[in-house]
Amino acid sequence: MQKIKDPSRKKFYAVIALISTTLIILALLHLDIDKHQTINLNSAEIKVLDDRISQGESVAKFVRTNQGIEFSCQIANSHLEQPFCELIIDVQNLSQQAPFTGLDLSKYDQIGLWIKHNHPTQPGTRIELRNFNPSYSEADKVETLKYNSFEYLEAYVSNPVWLKLNDFSIPQWWHNRHNLSLKHGGTDFSNIYSIAIAPSAFVQEGNYKLSIERVELKGKYIATTTLLSILIALWSFAIGYIIHRSSSPKQNKVSTTPQPKQTLKFGAMSDPHSGALNRIGLRKCFDQIAPTDLQHLSLIFLNIDYYEDISSEFSPQVLDKLLQQFVSNISETCRSSDTVVRWDSDEFLLVCPDTKLSQAVDVADKIRNHIQNNEWPNKIKLTCSSGVAQMYGEDLNDLISRANKALYSVKNTGNNRTAA
Repeated sequence: MQKIKDPSRKKFYAVIALISTTLIILALLHLDIDKHQTINLNSAEIKVLDDRISQGESVAKFVRTNQGIEFSCQIANSHLEQPFCELIIDVQNLSQQAPFTGLDLSKYDQIGLWIKHNHPTQPGTRIELRNFNPSYSEADKVETLKYNSFEYLEAYVSNPVWLKLNDFSIPQWWHNRHNLSLKHGGTDFSNIYSIAIAPSAFVQEGNYKLSIERVELKGKYIATTTLLSILIALWSFAIGYIIHRSSSPKQNKVSTTPQPKQTLKFGAMSDPHSGALNRIGLRKCFDQIAPTDLQHLSLIFLNIDYYEDISSEFSPQVLDKLLQQFVSNISETCRSSDTVVRWDSDEFLLVCPDTKLSQAVDVADKIRNHIQNNEWPNKIKLTCSSGVAQMYGEDLNDLISRANKALYSVKNTGNNRTAA
């Protein structure tokens, strides 16, 4: 067989191979071939949990039907700030099984819920995938399972609703309680033992019912990122080869005109009590921040001093006015590019894009002084403490954790101060 010696023919075949490979990769991306795994609700152990374990008054129940699982939750106001009840689907038994091997969901990227709400105004829904890892979990202690959590607050969603596992996060209270190293600080889906489904954290008093017909996992046989990486690598090599072989000395100047920053836009993602964004809005905020602003992204954690004493003395109406004025004071004092988020009952997070640590400290002190010198409803004397952190080559969960630790270094030694 005669070898091909014509360089032009070699180039022709190389171009054909590049185009063919590109078309194959684009076809795989377009065909959207998925692998699926269904959670067997019939064999899973089902149980409920409500706030009666904390002397609350909410009541949770469930029954199995031919259509799946019917879960009812009677939310009742009590001394608890956040009444709760939840349905727990144990896919493995933590107390009986050894070695501890749950479901490995790390190779999937979405979870689908065939879920119907039977309520005039459908509440938000919280989903938790609870993971066992011997580095931070203990046998027969469900509270040591890591809570990979997602909460959606839309009034109406499709059935089924598909949630991306990349959108799940670890609640800050869980981070604070377990104080994990950076290695184990993020989400973990490698050994799931139970799935918890519950109304959102700020659901109003009432009787809520939902039916869970099916739970399914979906993922790619070949990850989209892998296919795109191959495609980018092929074309990068081809373009690099063309540039290297080019005999023209001319170089085209690339326009470096800076693009205007996009205005952050949000839907109905605000906290009803304070008017600040909620955690869903925070995720959208991070998604819309330009990569250049992430290089000097700073966070300010703000905590209302002695909030528990204030909340026990005054009515919910007074507390709502106080929280709304608190958020208004922050917005008036910070820059227009900053975004305020309600993180917890007495904690707020200020997102400061393109802001160095020293600048963020100045903003925090300015807000703190403004809060201290302001007049508040019912002549309440209000102060706040703040913790500041700047991003340094880490993910957002770690940045939030560092800002929170800075805040609690203040709370452990006093109040009305700023730490960075």
